[in-house]
Amino acid sequence: MGNRVRPTLLVGSFPYSDARETLSTSGPLLAGVAKRLTDGEAQGWTVFAASSIPRAEGIEPDDSSTQLPNRRVQKYRVRAGASAQDIRFAPAGYSDIVASSYAVFRELRDAGTIAPGTRLQQSLPTPLGIVAQHFISKDVARVLPRFEEAHFADVQSMLAQVPHADFAVQWDVAVEVISAIEGQDPLLAELYPLEVLADLVARAIDIVPAQVEVGFHLCYGNPGGKHIIEPRDLSKIVPFANAIARKVHRALNWVHMPVPIDRDDAPYFAALRDLRLQDDSELYLGLVHLADGVEGGRRRIAAAAHARERFGVATECGFRYVAADDVPALLKLHRELGRSV
Repeated sequence: MGNRVRPTLLVGSFPYSDARETLSTSGPLLAGVAKRLTDGEAQGWTVFAASSIPRAEGIEPDDSSTQLPNRRVQKYRVRAGASAQDIRFAPAGYSDIVASSYAVFRELRDAGTIAPGTRLQQSLPTPLGIVAQHFISKDVARVLPRFEEAHFADVQSMLAQVPHADFAVQWDVAVEVISAIEGQDPLLAELYPLEVLADLVARAIDIVPAQVEVGFHLCYGNPGGKHIIEPRDLSKIVPFANAIARKVHRALNWVHMPVPIDRDDAPYFAALRDLRLQDDSELYLGLVHLADGVEGGRRRIAAAAHARERFGVATECGFRYVAADDVPALLKLHRELGRSV
């Protein structure tokens, strides 16, 4: 990619039903501006990763649940009389999904639909993101080590399905941001202060082999296509990103932060002056919004540039709630903003 291009990141999900439709659409439209392409996460984000929970040993359904805009999430607890050592999680099955998506990716790349050198990107929820959402608060600390062990084993199996030079992994960091950093769940925030959260995310990053690119998306949720809460500015997540970057032991290839559509003011971005990533890490700002197009994106780019000159562009979260007919226009908007340096 030339020096006159701001790179583009696809945060993850698409409203399409399969990897072929996603990759066939995004590949030609983002050639030359996107280093990585997602398969669209047709199975869902936390929904698929959490599919192993009802099949786990040593736990049982709780009487409580959480209502999200698009679904109700059943809560679980450690089974009465069980210890943490009794908990066993079944594999979620990422390997089969990624193997299938990579076969399509390789076919389309060989045919020229996807640009040479592009990587397949798989987004993953963090272990805490799943456990905190699906278990009662008082059991999170007991369950987390067991789920982390199973989740990381799933990831290692997944990594074996794709040549590492063709692969990229994004950790989606949502519960950590919304519930702990922003304080929506005071108990979780008390149990997991910033430095402990950074340790957990850094541990997830470090299990990814060196030849596989890896990044993380600091997420404010997107159920129904709207943030669970809107960030007031970047002052809370910049220190979190700094702590993660400081703790990782491998290359950190990218970091993504959201930008609400109505924030084209310099104060929103001011904390980026204090961002301390590795020298080669890319920053992506989620400032692409279809509703106000190129002009809105350029205003947000100009405001961000007061605090940090080098960054790429993205949406603030995945595309899952974008109308399928609007996806090509949204991808073209990424391309145009990436080229308007």
